[in-house]
Amino acid sequence: MANLKSLIKLRRHNVDEKQKVLAELYRHIEMIEQNKQILMDRLKEERAVLDNNGTLEMYAYFGRFSQNIHRSLERMNEEKKKLEVRIQIAQDDVREAFANMKRIEIVQSEREKTEKKEQADKEGREMDEIGLDGYRRNNEE
Repeated sequence: MANLKSLIKLRRHNVDEKQKVLAELYRHIEMIEQNKQILMDRLKEERAVLDNNGTLEMYAYFGRFSQNIHRSLERMNEEKKKLEVRIQIAQDDVREAFANMKRIEIVQSEREKTEKKEQADKEGREMDEIGLDGYRRNNEE
């Protein structure tokens, strides 16, 4: 029977590579969330400054500033949605690759069990043969 260990290594490497891609997508989403939080904090800070001592000119600039922040947040949310779709696809790929690897590992394990059993049976038959030969010799004498 063929040894599947090299195929298992290849499949394991495939799973690892797919997990790296998935991890990179998660890092990207985390970065987007951090950037969103930075923008929201900055908006709150500017709003607090404006509320404490705002002039008419500051209110005009704040309106444009606020619109730009909200547009940036919308863009980030859209990018996050796209990444979430890619993450779902990547998760499915990882699951499928892992399942393929496990199937091959199970086949290899079953083959090894079968080989061990066959070897044990062969050794048992040889020992039985040796025992029978010894018994026959003792009976002949």
